[in-house]
Amino acid sequence: MSFLLRCLLLVTVFPGVTGCLMVGPDYQRPAVSMPQGDWRAALPHDGSRDQLTHWWDRFEDESLTILLKATLDHHPSLDGAKAAIDVARASLTGQEAQARPKGDLGATMSRSGNHGNNPGEDEMSTAATVVDATWELDLFGRVKRATEGANAKVAARQAELQGLRVSLAAEVATLYTEWRGCERLRDSLAAERASREKTAAITQTAIAAGLVAASEGELAQAGLADVRAQWTLQQASCDLVIKGLVVLSGLAEEEVRHLLNVGAVRWPKIAPFAVTVVPVQLLSQRPDLVASEEELVAANAEIGVAEAGRYPRFSLLGSVGIGIADLGKSTLDHQPWSFGPALSLPIMDGGVREANVRSAQGRWQIALANYRQAVRNAVREVESALVNLAALQARLVDGRMAAKRYAAYLSASEDHWRKGGISLLTLEDARRKSIGAQRSVIQLERLEVQQWINLYKALGGGWNPTAAPEGNG
Repeated sequence: MSFLLRCLLLVTVFPGVTGCLMVGPDYQRPAVSMPQGDWRAALPHDGSRDQLTHWWDRFEDESLTILLKATLDHHPSLDGAKAAIDVARASLTGQEAQARPKGDLGATMSRSGNHGNNPGEDEMSTAATVVDATWELDLFGRVKRATEGANAKVAARQAELQGLRVSLAAEVATLYTEWRGCERLRDSLAAERASREKTAAITQTAIAAGLVAASEGELAQAGLADVRAQWTLQQASCDLVIKGLVVLSGLAEEEVRHLLNVGAVRWPKIAPFAVTVVPVQLLSQRPDLVASEEELVAANAEIGVAEAGRYPRFSLLGSVGIGIADLGKSTLDHQPWSFGPALSLPIMDGGVREANVRSAQGRWQIALANYRQAVRNAVREVESALVNLAALQARLVDGRMAAKRYAAYLSASEDHWRKGGISLLTLEDARRKSIGAQRSVIQLERLEVQQWINLYKALGGGWNPTAAPEGNG
């Protein structure tokens, strides 16, 4: 058999066995401590079982929708996350290319001679074009393991992008809810301030008439100053919320204020949803858990890459060239070629390859610890959101009942005052009690919406790993 035929046989046979001796461990999802069965906390009910992907649309609030779209379309962190995906994809392409033949085209041209007694007589021109090719046969799966890890990195970056979108959507909705609650609290404090001002004026009149002690006037003025300070603090909180929405959305402050002033003091319509996912299914619902597991997959593949580095590497090398030499009186054509295998055997490296394996195994242990901790954090976040939501809904029942009773008390006091049965000071005190109860309800309603948002985020925002990575959060 000629040498050329033997080389062709190598080309046809070795690709069939490439990677057949895959070294390193195959990935298996590790066991994690997960609660058995369903969630232990009370689950929300009477909600839609639709996916959460378009949950914000069910708020039926155009201003919120515009702010969300502006944020998810233009936030700089999303650009960074998308660039990270591009980097991971480029790395994947580079790894995949390692399994294919590689070639380089080179060209040279030179002229030489002698500066001796007869310059010019011995001058010579040469030109050559050479194609060099190499192909490493992946006998022990080094390239395949590296490609496996690169694929996992791409999936991790895609999941991180989606997780970022979910987080940004939740942050915008949180600030928007804070603004709506801030409006209502500010109006409530304004109503109490008006009542305090009326009380202070009545008290001054009574003091001037000698009906009450001067200390009552000090008390009335102190109460008025206190509610004014609360109103100022509330106004500052409202302004800070606007600043936050400006930074998130990238819109001008004037535009954000205009959006917020549309339907002023309108409370977002809560869109309850049913919790159907059980703890073990949460692993594939949350983008951060998917990203964490993909990092574990990549770390597992790195062990195989390091292990393969301890084994021989086999390559096929080839070179074809065309050259011309001008010797002055004659021209010489030559067409050199070469083809054959190359074998690299690791013999002595001072323990470098062994250290690489141990290092890869250590990185896998770190990734495993991070993954298990992420799972525990996810379960805790869902359980906490469920507990807080149930507690707030129970508190709201009592808070609304208290507000209703205080409103009835105020109504009765107004009727009593009109009949001359109580003083105006007593009436204003009843009014402030009613206003305070209403303010407590406002704060509880804001916290309730916040817990719905926290639950939405804890459940992964309805993300589906099989969906396109650019899907809405």
